[in-house]
Amino acid sequence: MAATGNRGGGRRSKGERRLVGTRMPVADADKLAAVAEAQGMTVSDYVAQLVTKHLSHVQLDKISNQEALPIPQAS
Repeated sequence: MAATGNRGGGRRSKGERRLVGTRMPVADADKLAAVAEAQGMTVSDYVAQLVTKHLSHVQLDKISNQEALPIPQAS
């Protein structure tokens, strides 16, 4: 029988993830940790939630700075 899931130990996987790190002023990082703890979340999960919420409102096609080249089409 093949093993599936978390094999009875630890937290279930949240799926494929990629590390996104940043450095911030100590006072802000301390405040972030306190807010995340008050929400019952890890700092990583809290920041991921904030960024995901923000990105859900971003339209990449609206922020692209690349314009089409003015090259006439061949006939």
